[in-house]
Amino acid sequence: MQFKKTCAVLAAGAAFVLAGNKVSFATITLHDFSENPSTGVYTYAVSLDNPANVQANDGFVIYDFPGLASATLSGGLTTSQFSITQSLTSNSLTRSSAVDQNGAVAAAANGLGFDSTSIENISFAYVGPPLPDLGPALATLTLTTYLLGSEGISVYASVDHSGPTTAVPYSFSANPVIVPAVIPEPATLALLAVVGVPMMLRRGKRQA
Repeated sequence: MQFKKTCAVLAAGAAFVLAGNKVSFATITLHDFSENPSTGVYTYAVSLDNPANVQANDGFVIYDFPGLASATLSGGLTTSQFSITQSLTSNSLTRSSAVDQNGAVAAAANGLGFDSTSIENISFAYVGPPLPDLGPALATLTLTTYLLGSEGISVYASVDHSGPTTAVPYSFSANPVIVPAVIPEPATLALLAVVGVPMMLRRGKRQA
């Protein structure tokens, strides 16, 4: 419960910072719905404001979501409407560098690391003809990871064409979201126990 309260505070802080970055009101946003680290199932509410203008390669990216096993969109949006890709850096969306910039702002505003080069980002890029009146829509995104037992905080970022000039991508959004956490494998922990701890003990004795 305390973890979710922390996330709510973080999200509010990011929204405040991004408000000065010309974020449109009609945009794609992501919100934590539920998470179960013991089963690896993470669900999010995906909202498209009215009037959301979604065109090819608009969508959202969740940064640093490790161990993805499956992804499903249901409700107002469907998985078949999006191309789902994984990459270790950046994203596959329209104006990817601007999306990354907004994600980095949200991460920095909340004291979070951004876009680890060793953890996959998951991009959801819209495929199909332009849908100028796709919103309002609300969908459930269910992501399953094979990494069980721990959770952390990363950020999402989105882009669509809901700005004052719908011919160009303009509307950006970014906020913290709960994601699985990467924890050391048992073999790594064992190595630390055998090598790392004795080394620290010897160092402590020398300093004494």
